[in-house]
Amino acid sequence: MDNIQPIEQKMVPFNGTELLGVKANDGKVYIGVSYVCNGIGLSEKQKDRQVSNIQEDATLKQGAKKLPLKFGGQQREVLGIELDYLPLWLAKISITPNMQVNQPEVADKLVQYQLKAKDILAEAFIPKGFDFDSLSPELKAIFITDAKVQQLDSRVEHLENHTTIDYGQQRELRKAGNARIVGLLGGKKSAAYKNSSLRNKAYQAMWNDYQDFFGINSYSNTFTKDFDRGLQYVPHWTPPNNLMREIEEANGQTLF
Repeated sequence: MDNIQPIEQKMVPFNGTELLGVKANDGKVYIGVSYVCNGIGLSEKQKDRQVSNIQEDATLKQGAKKLPLKFGGQQREVLGIELDYLPLWLAKISITPNMQVNQPEVADKLVQYQLKAKDILAEAFIPKGFDFDSLSPELKAIFITDAKVQQLDSRVEHLENHTTIDYGQQRELRKAGNARIVGLLGGKKSAAYKNSSLRNKAYQAMWNDYQDFFGINSYSNTFTKDFDRGLQYVPHWTPPNNLMREIEEANGQTLF
């Protein structure tokens, strides 16, 4: 359809600004390119470059249309890009090292637009309970992809909550535990360390406290999601007072 005409035009709040969305007589939703550029914080030069990129890119130009829109009683043409093409366009805007250094806010906003703008704009024009079969193939693909990503996130979260650490991670915890006990006993040459009964008591106390803290029956059964916390817990573990007293007495230290 060559004669594209707007049938619904609205400003959609997003990330502290407003984006122009237009539903046209071809059944598609278009987003005002300049509004997106302004929202991200691009300079005039950068904005002009993006307009050129869209009009010259072999794929993006297929989703670009100049829309006759009315503003304050006056009509002017606005370059719009189909909602289906919005994620692709935003993904093509590179976050360069120069942008990160000289325009850090622009870089941060660009990430937010790349991740969320499409969903917010889709919600504004696609009512709850919409007919999925009436969507364009491209938009259907976007919704299907989102659903798969959500399912994958759910599966990953389930695995993290129910999967225990592997052998390599067990070794890291054990190494951290050994370092903590050796340090608390005063080193491997100390009398407390050489006292095997006292040394075993210290290890047992530490791992018992660890297991109680994480609700498990062995440090080797630490859940994957708790591994980093476990590595932080062990070096800061403190023995109970009576055990600390035995260590000090074994090393001939005076208690005050």
